[in-house]
Amino acid sequence: MRKANPKLSAKLFPKTKKIDTVQHNDSFSRNSNVLMDAYNAWTGLEQFRIKARRNEMYTFDDQWGDRIENPDGRGTITESQHIKNQGSVPLQNNRIRGIVRSVLGVFSGTQTEPVCVSRDRDKQARGEMMSTTLQYVYQLNKLWEVDRRNLEYFLITGTAFFKSSFGYRNGKNDVWTDIVNYNTVFFDNHMTDPRHWDCHLVGEIHDLGLYDVMAQFSNGKKETAETIRSFYRSANPNRTISYLENLTKDYKRHLNFFIPSDDTRCRVIEVWKKESKERLLVHDKLSGELQKFEIDELNLIKSENNKRIQEQGAQGVQSDDMKLLDYEWFIDNYWYYYYMTPTGEVLKEGETPYWHESHPYSFKIYPFYNGRVYPFVSDFIDQQRYINRLITTQDFITRNSAKGVLMFPEDAKPDNMTMEEIAEEWTTTGGIIYYKPKVGIPAPQQIIANTTQTGNFEMLNMQLKLLEDISGVQGAMQGQTPASGTPAALFAQQIQQGNNSLIDMFESYKTVREDRDMKNLKLIQQSYKEDRYINIVGKDAERNTVYKASEVQNTEFDLSIVESSSTPAYRMIVNDMLLNLQKEGQISLRAMLRVGDFTFSDKLLQELDAEQQQAQAPQPGIAQGQVSPQVQQQINAGMQQPQAPQQ
Repeated sequence: MRKANPKLSAKLFPKTKKIDTVQHNDSFSRNSNVLMDAYNAWTGLEQFRIKARRNEMYTFDDQWGDRIENPDGRGTITESQHIKNQGSVPLQNNRIRGIVRSVLGVFSGTQTEPVCVSRDRDKQARGEMMSTTLQYVYQLNKLWEVDRRNLEYFLITGTAFFKSSFGYRNGKNDVWTDIVNYNTVFFDNHMTDPRHWDCHLVGEIHDLGLYDVMAQFSNGKKETAETIRSFYRSANPNRTISYLENLTKDYKRHLNFFIPSDDTRCRVIEVWKKESKERLLVHDKLSGELQKFEIDELNLIKSENNKRIQEQGAQGVQSDDMKLLDYEWFIDNYWYYYYMTPTGEVLKEGETPYWHESHPYSFKIYPFYNGRVYPFVSDFIDQQRYINRLITTQDFITRNSAKGVLMFPEDAKPDNMTMEEIAEEWTTTGGIIYYKPKVGIPAPQQIIANTTQTGNFEMLNMQLKLLEDISGVQGAMQGQTPASGTPAALFAQQIQQGNNSLIDMFESYKTVREDRDMKNLKLIQQSYKEDRYINIVGKDAERNTVYKASEVQNTEFDLSIVESSSTPAYRMIVNDMLLNLQKEGQISLRAMLRVGDFTFSDKLLQELDAEQQQAQAPQPGIAQGQVSPQVQQQINAGMQQPQAPQQ
């Protein structure tokens, strides 16, 4: 790295106007520029939210909910209301929900876990320590369940958002991961990189209780808390009843950026923005570290260099070989956070406090093509609509067709019976109607219309096949029973082909999980300041270890997500290998039970330990090393018996 000229630096830095994009104001001052940047980012995602809600509606809710022009020319109505106005019933056969469940099932069947690898291979034991610690964070946050639920968002909206942080929650001071709802998040509208490395703004809106806001941002000062209370005069925290519907109404569907939908809550806008500032990049030749320093700290760097020159010169080190601090000027891009009120007051701000030097969010947009998103579910909504239209049409035809209509000529009516009596006798089992047939008058007949020749069933089968082809989720993946005579190899091939069509989507989702786990890894290194015992619950208990903070805080790791050893396929392979090794005498029975995953292993190990302890325990009244009288008597009796003649 090129060393900056000290004379030039001393001449340049103090006299030039400092480059800094952050407005440094007093506490609780307004920052309208950042607030408007966040609002513009939020507004730019309005069409995305509308399309995402439509996909959600077709997956879970009313598939006739699209609005169309009212035939009478007065505004718009939903398709379901239009069908009802025509005297029909809007039927639906939700196939999208089954496809989503099948994809979630495939993902759950290949459960994975993070594995850390130390960049210094001599320190791989630390990598195993971090892998165990991340496994603990997975269990603490129930991340396997969180990953499945967020994958559901990923399929429906094309986006997945995680937020990683550390702090005190649920009685523990630990690392936490949460799902961020797509209705509350906003981000940069200039991104084009599919990795989202060119993101410069991201954030979300929060609706919190008044006292929660006061506790979080008052810093333990009552005066500050009262100031925060004045910002939210319209909030009514004493009102107990807010939402009258629960689990049935989507309160996030019509969110406003500035006003919370519940007047008992307070809107807090969290914004993370990439800012710029001039700084010094310092290379410490003594330790080999790269550090960033403020411009005002240039004199400290010079003083440290003068001190090292004197110390190393006294030791006879040549000037060219001295281990000094090399520095150069550069413009640093760093993440800066704001917590703001809807009116622009900044409740809290500062440079990112995290060691990963980024924002706490991990997100993925798939597929992110030309700055646009095309969710998985949106690909086959048209096929779902046509399926619903066919079954509704067929139902209308069936309901309005002749179903056993009796054609009874008036001239054939018997004189001794009324038409009501004829109708009742006609539908009676074993009924008889006596009448005198007349020439030229046809006999009574019953008409049943054949509604199967409309072609709807052929069209329905074609749309169902198209739905499978477009989604890539074949009937074999959905657990449907194969047709009679289907070879097992063909059935397995259909499952494999369906999995292949989902690989790209799963790999894309895997990247956001890796980003999240890497941030969790950095948060562990930052927040775990003392050694702690990491306890893994379940069959991986042998992986329990002691986390040594002093050993891993400054260690760089590479992280990858691999298939978990808790999957049934992996356990079966390991158990078969252990059984073969035990039969060949390469390992003991105890080793096989401890390493393997057998349902009876714990109980059998306890029985073996109990038998071993009982066999090793000395009997009462017998000194160690002596033989009991019963055993000695058996030995003597055996010695007195005549030996059998040798054959």
